[in-house]
Amino acid sequence: MGIFSVLEERASPGPADDFWYEPISRYTENGEVTPAEAIAQTPVWAAVNLISGTLGSLPLITYRELPDGGKEKEKNLPLYNMLRWNPNPFQTAVEFVEMAQGHLCLRGNFFARLQTNRLGDLVSIVPLHPDKIKLKLIDTGMVEYHYQEGAGPPRVFSQEEILHVKGLSSDGLIGYSPITVGAGAIALSASAERYGSRFFRNSATPSGILSHPGKLKPEARSNIKQSWSSAHGNQRQHSVALLEEGLSWTALSVSPDEAQFIETRKYQAEEIARLFNVPPHLLMLLDRSTFSNVTEQNRSFATNCIRPWAIRFEQAIRKSILERFAPDQGIFCEFDMRDLLRPDTMARAQASQILLQNGVLSIDEWRASENLNPLGDESGSVHWMPMNIAPVSVAETNAPNDENRNRLLQEMRSLQFDIRDDATLHELRSLANRKKIADATMPLIREASARLIKREVKAVRRMMKKHLSGLPDGRELRGTDSLFQDLEEFYHGEFTDTIINMMLPVIRSYAQQIYTQAALEVGYPSDFTPELEEFVQGYLQVMANHHSKNSRQQLQSLISQTDFVDLINALDVRLEQWLANRAEKVARKETSEGNGAFSKFAYVAGGVMGLRWVTAGSETCPFCKKLSGKIVGTMERFVEAGQSVESEAGNLTPRNNIGHPPLHSGCDCFISPSL
Repeated sequence: MGIFSVLEERASPGPADDFWYEPISRYTENGEVTPAEAIAQTPVWAAVNLISGTLGSLPLITYRELPDGGKEKEKNLPLYNMLRWNPNPFQTAVEFVEMAQGHLCLRGNFFARLQTNRLGDLVSIVPLHPDKIKLKLIDTGMVEYHYQEGAGPPRVFSQEEILHVKGLSSDGLIGYSPITVGAGAIALSASAERYGSRFFRNSATPSGILSHPGKLKPEARSNIKQSWSSAHGNQRQHSVALLEEGLSWTALSVSPDEAQFIETRKYQAEEIARLFNVPPHLLMLLDRSTFSNVTEQNRSFATNCIRPWAIRFEQAIRKSILERFAPDQGIFCEFDMRDLLRPDTMARAQASQILLQNGVLSIDEWRASENLNPLGDESGSVHWMPMNIAPVSVAETNAPNDENRNRLLQEMRSLQFDIRDDATLHELRSLANRKKIADATMPLIREASARLIKREVKAVRRMMKKHLSGLPDGRELRGTDSLFQDLEEFYHGEFTDTIINMMLPVIRSYAQQIYTQAALEVGYPSDFTPELEEFVQGYLQVMANHHSKNSRQQLQSLISQTDFVDLINALDVRLEQWLANRAEKVARKETSEGNGAFSKFAYVAGGVMGLRWVTAGSETCPFCKKLSGKIVGTMERFVEAGQSVESEAGNLTPRNNIGHPPLHSGCDCFISPSL
């Protein structure tokens, strides 16, 4: 009989109802087996505690996919800290994962409620006891979770409100409980334990026999028994015996059948180890363990037991949490299993030597893998070539400088860069690299903006439904005054922080890259400084305030100028325009704005006194062409607010001071240092 046929009655709704559920116990020939009965068996406890504790000790890290196929830790999302440290107010991440895995080992399912705030942001992941939950498949094909907390009707949660991690399943809805599947082995183990307890506590088997060659009268028999017990019973069991009048002593051993229960218990412990896929030596069954096979069994435990459970967790979190709260962001989570899979010291040293010598790892990357601090200088970040052990960067500089310079100059002029004839190779490389950084970052800013705008539109539509839709009892519409008030509170409150939190990772990364490149151009240290971090935070605050103000003014203007009967349609049209076009506009603006702002910050930090306007795309930008080659002091502006820039296309009058590009929407210009 296969595993699915053992519990096939559970693969369909229960009798007389529409609910799917996992039985929490199973009857066997040796009695009922419940999770409480199972965990009382030391092999089960040891296996469950081992698996849960091991998985709970592994850091659960949130990552972002990079365009080059790599990944980086995404520490700026609230979700990172939630999964890494505190999923809810009363549990640490270790406690949460331990408990979750315990539920999976004993019941085959783990459930948690995803609690959100009024903006729809995830704020807490609260576990629910599996024994109190039934599932219902509704007409839409989605699942409802009915949670019975006590007396009264159960609470009903939608599928999007629940994180459900399930074990092996035959219907895709509910996982099998390992305890139910292995009930026979667990029940037999419990029976053997009960038998052993009775045997050693109440056994009538005597330890030996006193025999006499003749027939004793009852009085004599009683006297001999009493005398022997007095001399050798209880605390005198090992005293020297003196036998008189032909008495002899014959010791009795335990019968083979009675002694077999010890082997039975050992075998059942091995069965339970197989049930949970745990190597026997980890449950202290060391009969067939050697140094060599223990090492291999430890690796097998990590790959064949822990890793499958980890993947179930990761994919359930991605499906229920990341796809809902961080959609289309390239965000995923993984358990960090490096420590669990680490080879011994010598094997790690040999592997590291190969990786270092072939340019795969830098010294600082290797030191980080060994939990060591970086060297603290540039040598730690260098990747080395094989053979002559030279920096990788040497290979690209072997070509003649003139040849490289001419090639770059032609390439950049083909992109409409207005480059000085005397521009150095170093300057050209810096401009080319900054353009590459900007081009690579623009899609990331666009994606982050699109996610932000989706969330913004969703929140605005909730407010529209609240204030502009008729109530069920037919009362009048709530009107626009309350909508105005809600929009003010929304854009002056939580949403500004939401903008900063969602845009911070990509803007900080962009700032780091542009700053590094610009700082190297003027020979200034390129480390990410606290001052730059403060500047990035200020930059984001301005960006968030501008976005919120722009959105608020657009919506309030529509509300003020549109007839009430047409208002909902007009607002919907505007929101759809945001979804279609706004992310692209934000990406182009912030890519150009950030390039200018972060490179200027590096130049000022490096002591540069003057800035030069470098025009890109000048054929399509007559206004920027007028600024081409213009030099100003770092504390001066290229164009003052209200000052007109004249060209054959007319006049352009910026509303703000222009201390660096962009001059206008869609501007692709750069600045370079004037030394």
